Amino acid sequence: MSARAEDTFSFVAPVMPRRHVDPFALRLAVSASVAVLLVGMLATFVVGHERAADARRAALEQELVDQEQARVEALAAESSEADPEVTAVLDDEARSSARLALGLAQELFAGTEEWSEAGPAQLTLAQPSLIFVDGPSTSPTVVSVDATAASWAAAVMSPSGTCYWIATTSSGSTRFGTGSLCTGHAALHASDPSW
Repeated sequence: MSARAEDTFSFVAPVMPRRHVDPFALRLAVSASVAVLLVGMLATFVVGHERAADARRAALEQELVDQEQARVEALAAESSEADPEVTAVLDDEARSSARLALGLAQELFAGTEEWSEAGPAQLTLAQPSLIFVDGPSTSPTVVSVDATAASWAAAVMSPSGTCYWIATTSSGSTRFGTGSLCTGHAALHASDPSW
């Protein structure tokens, strides 16, 4: 075979260069994937715990309402057997606390034009002889208050088992009522002109 013929057969195709994966790009892609996965897991964890906490809080609030309702019903049963004169004195004490709270709230409102400035903390500073709370009232010295910018209400539990409501708005109209749920929030539903 001639040298020329050999050259023909010895022609070698060019070698295609191999593609190499860039290590930096690979690390970046893996890191981004791990970060997305971790964020997703964290979000799932947080949402799950928030839902569980909300469910526990709702159950606890319902339990407190049920206990308060049972206590009110027990007091009402006892008061039905009590002396009417004693009941009247006990009821007067609760109504007096509610009126005093309303007077204090009106004074605080006059200075700011907002009922939210007459909440439990502000009323406690103004009248330390009463206990102002945003939870349920349990006695004539514990006043449950609900104060928003446009309205204010209070509820006071009498030992006779009657809860007295008093509420007002920016227009100055005062409403009264009684109810089984003894909270300032419930007292917002007061609709009578007097007790």
